[in-house]
Amino acid sequence: MAYARHQSFYIRDKWFSKGLKAVKQNKRFFFDEYAFETVGLGKNMLESLKYWLLAFDVLEERTEEGQRVHVLSELGDILLDSDRLLQRNESLSILHYHLVRNRKDLSTVFDWYFNKYKETMVSKRDLFNSFITWVSQNEVKEVSQNSLKRDIDCLIQFYTKVPDENDPEDVLFCPFSKLSLIKSEHSGERDDIIRKVTPELTTVGIPSLYYVLLDYHEISEDRLISVEEIVNADNLWGRIFNLSRNKVVEALNILTTHDKFPIEYIRTNNLDYIRVPMISSIDYIKGEFLKG
Repeated sequence: MAYARHQSFYIRDKWFSKGLKAVKQNKRFFFDEYAFETVGLGKNMLESLKYWLLAFDVLEERTEEGQRVHVLSELGDILLDSDRLLQRNESLSILHYHLVRNRKDLSTVFDWYFNKYKETMVSKRDLFNSFITWVSQNEVKEVSQNSLKRDIDCLIQFYTKVPDENDPEDVLFCPFSKLSLIKSEHSGERDDIIRKVTPELTTVGIPSLYYVLLDYHEISEDRLISVEEIVNADNLWGRIFNLSRNKVVEALNILTTHDKFPIEYIRTNNLDYIRVPMISSIDYIKGEFLKG
């Protein structure tokens, strides 16, 4: 598990585009001593950008000819070509999913908050204390409370730092605030209240929901998955996007009418299942994003 590798910076507007373009042009970009000057970021910000790209699974580190390099993943290439400025909510939703999925063990606080933490409304202080407790129960070594506090602060800002309507030049907002998954409410002198919010399906985007479903690693060989699992299992819609059962069923009904890859409802042992077609998540989203 990993903590506070973001250097206390949530990802800013335009960072994603800068990072993808720089790596596409130079595999050794993040190892260049003066790379921060190339993209106009401070050194710590540049380190933060590298962290986010790795945590989103759009950047891969490998060794070539004895040197460490970075290359874009298939998803990174697709987003570079189709939406490097992250203007589509579907792009944000897919990256949010990868962050919470935490495959590379880089984004523990996001995995914990969406997959493990069940409370939907809590004070910021209680949220922090709950994270401390969970980490202490799941880590062998002690983790600095300062690091955990930075993680909680970053988690909240990541989804709540909206653009300043009075400042068209505002570059400090986080693009992921458009997903409306978390709300921070000020309560006078008391601690802020942090809420999980159920977004509209149009906000998340049906294509991104389908991508998550196709990417689910627990899916059986017969391509069946239960509706209850989609609602309640880690890394699926109910957890990742705070969706209620009604919202999940609504989205599944839409996917039964997909023009190329419709899902199929099946009832087995008095349980509702759906069968998904034989297509990979990356091939599916490539078709959705790179049409025409």
